[in-house]
Amino acid sequence: MDRESATHEINRQTPDAFLQKAKRRGWICPECNNGTGKDGDGIVKNPSTGKYKCFKCGLSGDIIDLIGAAYGLSEFNDQFQKATEIYGISVDRYNSTQASSPTVKKQTHETIQTVTEAPASPDLQEYFKKCHENAGKTDYFKSRGISQESIDRFNLGYDEAFNEGTGKYSWKAVIIPTSAETFEARNTAVEPNSADKSGYKYRKHGNLHLFNSSALSEEKEKPIIICEGIFDAISLIQSGAQAVGIESAANYTHLLTELDRVKPSKPLIILFDDDQTGKDCSAKLEDGLKARKISYMTAPKIIEGYHDPNDRLLKDAEGLAKAVQAAYEEAALLPDPQDEAKNEYMKTSAAKSVSAFINMIQQNMNRPKLSTGFPEIDKILDGGIYTGFYIIGAISSLGKTTLTLQIADNLAKQGRDVLFFSLEQSKYDLMSKSISRETFLDCRNRSLSDNNAKSNLGVLDGHRWANFNDTEKEVMNHAFTAYRDFASHIFIHEGIGNISVAEIREKVMNHISITGNKRPIVFIDYLQILKAADGDERSTDKQIVDHNVTALKQLSRDFDIPIIAVSSLNRQNYSEKINMAAFKESGAIEYGSDVLIGLQLTGAGEKDFDVDKAKDENPRSIDCCILKNRNGRITTKGIPLTYYPVFNCFMDNDAGGWMTLSKEDEDNIPFT
Repeated sequence: MDRESATHEINRQTPDAFLQKAKRRGWICPECNNGTGKDGDGIVKNPSTGKYKCFKCGLSGDIIDLIGAAYGLSEFNDQFQKATEIYGISVDRYNSTQASSPTVKKQTHETIQTVTEAPASPDLQEYFKKCHENAGKTDYFKSRGISQESIDRFNLGYDEAFNEGTGKYSWKAVIIPTSAETFEARNTAVEPNSADKSGYKYRKHGNLHLFNSSALSEEKEKPIIICEGIFDAISLIQSGAQAVGIESAANYTHLLTELDRVKPSKPLIILFDDDQTGKDCSAKLEDGLKARKISYMTAPKIIEGYHDPNDRLLKDAEGLAKAVQAAYEEAALLPDPQDEAKNEYMKTSAAKSVSAFINMIQQNMNRPKLSTGFPEIDKILDGGIYTGFYIIGAISSLGKTTLTLQIADNLAKQGRDVLFFSLEQSKYDLMSKSISRETFLDCRNRSLSDNNAKSNLGVLDGHRWANFNDTEKEVMNHAFTAYRDFASHIFIHEGIGNISVAEIREKVMNHISITGNKRPIVFIDYLQILKAADGDERSTDKQIVDHNVTALKQLSRDFDIPIIAVSSLNRQNYSEKINMAAFKESGAIEYGSDVLIGLQLTGAGEKDFDVDKAKDENPRSIDCCILKNRNGRITTKGIPLTYYPVFNCFMDNDAGGWMTLSKEDEDNIPFT
């Protein structure tokens, strides 16, 4: 088709062939990468104008403009040619000014009748054969330093009247096959290093095909040099190298596509022209090779002081051969990609992990056990809390947050750093709960009346403090003193449902970096209102919980720390005996947790059980059931606990659940 029709056909295409889809809509912008972030909107098409635009960096235009941006092509002819290669469009090229005259047209037509035209069918072997037979009719190959051996090896040829079968122009052209169905024709009337981009320098027949690409998949003793031009590749091969020509630095993407199909047996040597386009594309190619874990090096010294390898072959053939050999000697020091890949894979065998396993066991021997503060719970958990993902679930008003916070405080009393992520309650709400519990424990420790203990509202409401008697003031002083002693290990992060697992990971890393404490314990209250990950905002609640459970489990493994999260239950389980099914509809909790703990009112599931009546009791009888324990015992019967909701405190039957209060410090007490 003619150029105008081809342009129209190109603009009917989509950017799918060379741009990745954005997360939400459109395509990832080739200039600013808009479309890869959490917003997910990339460069989009205006259906009324047919133009594309990125609203982040302002890039706009049609398909050809986008191709220019994606491949670093500033000239329209280069952009247009790249578009025809991408979409496989065959174009009738421009006629030259000379060929447009009637006389030249007549001469051209007459000449065409006597030569072999490039056939339209994919089978070009006969054409290549006849052109190769005519190779001696031109001195072009000799002028480029190309030997007869190379001419024969690569089936190079000559067409005295090349015109792609259109009759619109006639060139004396060398024909360079790039595959059985593709070739490049070069106008011998144009200087090899000419900057002419008008379309009269060369034509490409068929889709882009890398020159000598078979070398990539063949077992070679030498690394392969990746260069731009075909004659550059031939020049390097004549100098003792293995080389592939990609025909333009911007075609590095096609090379990467080929490398996704075949992996080279030796490192690659990158040798692009010493201009800005070559440098930019070389950098992008290097990024692609790193991502694919393909060993490579650059070798600019091969053409140092020369335009390209072919230029050096003509002016300093001996120097080119020596430079190639030096590059190979340097490449020999690079790791073999196959050996490196094999070594990396073999490291994943269990045998390679035995030493690390023994070291882990020895390190764990020196780690203190992390007690929950409840001896009976610790006993079922084989001593306390270990690295893993723990989930505590219960219906409302059974003290999920209270028990979780009490365990966090007990760990802090043992000198363990605690990161408590509260997605519903403020920092001061949690602090008041802890201090309320300490007033209650102080009264029990000193055999004082519970009337002297304070609820969390009694702690928060400063108006009540003026009416406290001396005993109440003393109890408050003891509670604040006790809390200050362990609160330096508690770090509360509050956020009303706007904290994600990624943010939790970031805060864990920050805590470790600042404090040097590599094993903080993480608490999350609660799981169902953790924010969705970027890009998952439109997922269902179950999908979000599934993702967050998996991410939290991975976080526990990555940092070798315990993570304890609160979870809600299904409403249909409010009057039933708690079991693993109560967690099913909440996502992957049942399968993703290492330890699953359920709280239930004593008697739940029994005949005539009244859940509302049981919740009204003060204190309440609670059973703590270990429903799943990946590395230990379980108990569905339940560990009996007594819950004092007014004072935010749990106690077990052995009167445990608290630590000895510390010595008073007058600087830490509210009443003096």
